[in-house]
Amino acid sequence: MNQCCCSINPKSITPHYSRKPSQSINMVQVPPGRVHLNPDEPDDVYPMFGVTAVPPKKAGTIRIWVDGCFDMLHFGHTNAIRQAASLGAELFVGSHSDEEIIRYKGPPIMHADERYEALRGCKWVTFVVENYPYVTRLKDMDRFEIDFVAHGDDISVDLNGRNSYQEIIDAGRFKVVKRTDGISTTDLVGRMLLCTKDHLQDNNVHVPPENLADTSLRYLTTSRKIVQFSNNTTPKSDDKIVYVDGSFDLFHIGHMRVLEKARSFGTYVIAGIHEDDVVNRQKGKNYPIMNLNERVLGVLSCRYVDEVVMGVPFRVTKDLIDKLNIDVVVAGRNLEDVDASESDVEGGSPSTPYDVPKGLGIFHEVDSGTDLTTDRLIERVVENRRAFLERQAAKKKKDSASELAKPAEYKNIREVC
Repeated sequence: MNQCCCSINPKSITPHYSRKPSQSINMVQVPPGRVHLNPDEPDDVYPMFGVTAVPPKKAGTIRIWVDGCFDMLHFGHTNAIRQAASLGAELFVGSHSDEEIIRYKGPPIMHADERYEALRGCKWVTFVVENYPYVTRLKDMDRFEIDFVAHGDDISVDLNGRNSYQEIIDAGRFKVVKRTDGISTTDLVGRMLLCTKDHLQDNNVHVPPENLADTSLRYLTTSRKIVQFSNNTTPKSDDKIVYVDGSFDLFHIGHMRVLEKARSFGTYVIAGIHEDDVVNRQKGKNYPIMNLNERVLGVLSCRYVDEVVMGVPFRVTKDLIDKLNIDVVVAGRNLEDVDASESDVEGGSPSTPYDVPKGLGIFHEVDSGTDLTTDRLIERVVENRRAFLERQAAKKKKDSASELAKPAEYKNIREVC
């Protein structure tokens, strides 16, 4: 990994602790609403936190661990999480602070609290450990009663070039899962920086040679992958069905909170996702950043969603309501929470996608409580363009070196179904 000197605004960093190694345990500043998970180690420079105490482990339970940055949590991350979760009954996830990510990789896009919340909203995650160190420590695995640590088949190294999981490997508690090709935070940043539409489906726009993101490796979604991500449930006769639609581009906690609040209006949540061309007509520029298949997998990873419908109309029609047996339609108060903006003018007056459910008295607005939107995420990248370009170049070199140095046992790893 390469260190990165960047111009990221320090005010955008929310520190999760403030204590020097020599300070006593009483000096640890526990964030509001958090539990200190290692209070017995006053000299640990990594005080770890959770929203609750660590749940007790049941006898005979296999507990798996994964850790990482999980910046802009996308389906590549969640596919690794899904595979890791399948190795046991419980999945613990450790995620790093902003400062730790800057030290090892460069500036993150999402703030620490946003990354932690996104992980808690992932349906395969049992427990999230906040402010976890970049190099995985065996003592922490013992503390959390972890049986095995899982990681993708790409090598993660510390600042000295040593495998950051070496201590775990030496203890015989390491498992390798298949990394998802064709998607990465680096690729998504490249799309935002370079404003190419090449990632959209059925689009043959030329990729400029200076493009640092290898868009030739676009992910090809299969029916098997959708089944792996699906809940495989159907509404019961007594379910109250809630419908939320949008592009869900760069799926983030603004989307997630709207979906979570939507559950309070019913018992079965359906997310309707717009086609690429529909989103592009409404938002212009190079939207959506992620194509339909990528956005579907992102939404299916969310624990608040029961079903996804692909390619829904921009307007919620009576026919759609009847076919899906929808009882309630929900949208974010800030319509960008679900990326559904006001549409054109019909009959001389402004119309919205929700005129029909409003007329039927089944429409509700909810507030996500965050100003985070797809546009705001792109603004963060653009504001720190130089730092992200440097990170892109460093990541490309690192990936090439990792591939050459990959151990034989990491090669030909099959994906866990």
